[in-house]
Amino acid sequence: MSFPLQVFVFRIFFISGLTIILTACAGLGTSDKAGSVPSKPSSKPSSATEAPNPASIASYLELLDRMAPGDSLRQLSELAATQASAQQNPTSANRLRYAIALGAAGHSLSNPVEARRQITELLAGQNEMSPQEVSLANALLREFDARVALYADLARQREESDHRLQALDAESDRRYNALTAETLRLKKALAEAERKLEAVAEMERSLAPEGQP
Repeated sequence: MSFPLQVFVFRIFFISGLTIILTACAGLGTSDKAGSVPSKPSSKPSSATEAPNPASIASYLELLDRMAPGDSLRQLSELAATQASAQQNPTSANRLRYAIALGAAGHSLSNPVEARRQITELLAGQNEMSPQEVSLANALLREFDARVALYADLARQREESDHRLQALDAESDRRYNALTAETLRLKKALAEAERKLEAVAEMERSLAPEGQP
């Protein structure tokens, strides 16, 4: 299986598993709400420093779709936009979006190592992520870990192949040089044998009686 096809199949399995996980999380959240007693609305006034509302999971899935292979200009534009948002307004949602875009497979600037670091820091520090967002971040973390391991394995296989090819080339050169040397030796031996035969023939001609062929 070629490397681009491996990445495509890996992406299909990841998105399918992610959809199942997020659907289960959403179902749990709905059942919790259905079994709880409705609370009275709070009379506390909203504060300007109140934490931002968690982003919709659908927005992250839409970002994954926009980062799908096929349009490199679209991919790079999305990556630049998410990076600018994460730098100008580093909320948990913006940082997670940037990690998704940066680690997405199939674009020239894909960097799962850095994306994994971004998500690890996001999960380890204070954040405003909902349980669904945390589940998404952990699923992405597992995907990036698997891709980094896959790339490392491919690099190891490529290095081993290069070493084998170099060894075969060296062996071919050695055999070629040995064959060339043997050919030169045989040519010299043949020339020496012809010279001796000619000398013997000349000696026989000189010893033959006159008038005898």
